[in-house]
Amino acid sequence: MSGLVGEEVWIALAAGLAVAIPGILSAIGVGMTGVAAAAVSAEDPKKFSKLFVLEVLPGTQGIYGFVAGFLILIGTGLLGGGGLKGGIVGLAVLAAAVPAILQGFTAYAQGKVATAGVSAVAKRPEIFGQSIMYTVMVELYAILGLLATILILVSLGAL
Repeated sequence: MSGLVGEEVWIALAAGLAVAIPGILSAIGVGMTGVAAAAVSAEDPKKFSKLFVLEVLPGTQGIYGFVAGFLILIGTGLLGGGGLKGGIVGLAVLAAAVPAILQGFTAYAQGKVATAGVSAVAKRPEIFGQSIMYTVMVELYAILGLLATILILVSLGAL
């Protein structure tokens, strides 16, 4: 037990925050880009498929957060009915979740980059590839956040 709160509470908090925060920020990023893409698509429906790719990218952080939350619940034994694995400390699992939680903030930045890409593609469709590259550069840091959480969970013996 960590203080007055059981290990299960810390683990549930870790998983919940790992899912909720990136999910909310992904919704904001996707929404921001979607507004711009809808306006451009109304003017030129042929650009829909290119704009849709830009619009989807800020949503991946929500997926990474979900994966982290799922791995936390499965890895600790909280999900699956087996009970907690011996030696798992809830606060350590919460600390392991921090990179997965914070990677969610890249969804907002990625939404801004993708929205700029939508505007650029509206004016010059041939620079779609460059717009994707700019947007994907932000993605790298989201992936690193998820990987850091996985590595910490492995080192804790939770995976």
